[in-house]
Amino acid sequence: MAACGGDAATQIVVPTVIIPPTDAPTAAPVPTVAPAEPTIVPTPVNTPTSVPATPTTPPSPTPSDATPTVTIGGASFTVDLADAPEKRFQGLSGREILEEGTGMLFVFQEERQHTFWMKDMRFPLDMIWITAECNIVNIVADVPNPPPDQKNGALPTYSPSAPGTFVLELNAGVAAASGLQTGDQMTLGGSLTGQFGC
Repeated sequence: MAACGGDAATQIVVPTVIIPPTDAPTAAPVPTVAPAEPTIVPTPVNTPTSVPATPTTPPSPTPSDATPTVTIGGASFTVDLADAPEKRFQGLSGREILEEGTGMLFVFQEERQHTFWMKDMRFPLDMIWITAECNIVNIVADVPNPPPDQKNGALPTYSPSAPGTFVLELNAGVAAASGLQTGDQMTLGGSLTGQFGC
């Protein structure tokens, strides 16, 4: 008996197993697919039946026929009308601002040298006196607003050099900037058309 060794005459034979060939699949090339051409499918197109309108810029806002306006030379102003005693007394007093392009037109029943003051005014004004024939007779420009604590008796007053039926108040500096001068003609428009003879 031998363990781990043995004599040289003993030989261990390891049987070899032979596997007969079988029809093993042979490697075949993997077919490649050429990329498909994209198919163009027509999409339906809506054909307009009329030519679309070309967009236009909306017109600048202009006063409507109902808006009272005053035009002198090439300058037009939308106006608030002070044609009753309580409206004339109040005038622009207490307002914080007078919008650009606007004013207040005071209308009197008689032509005379109407005197104005700046009671409770918060911004300076141009005052323009206009005759019954609708001509500018006097312009007092850049009338300052008084200090808030000034007493009524200490307020200065402003009168024209000749009688007038109308007084147009505008923001200070607008009369000069608009080129308004003594003798210029006033025309009333909008809801004032045909009223007061102008």
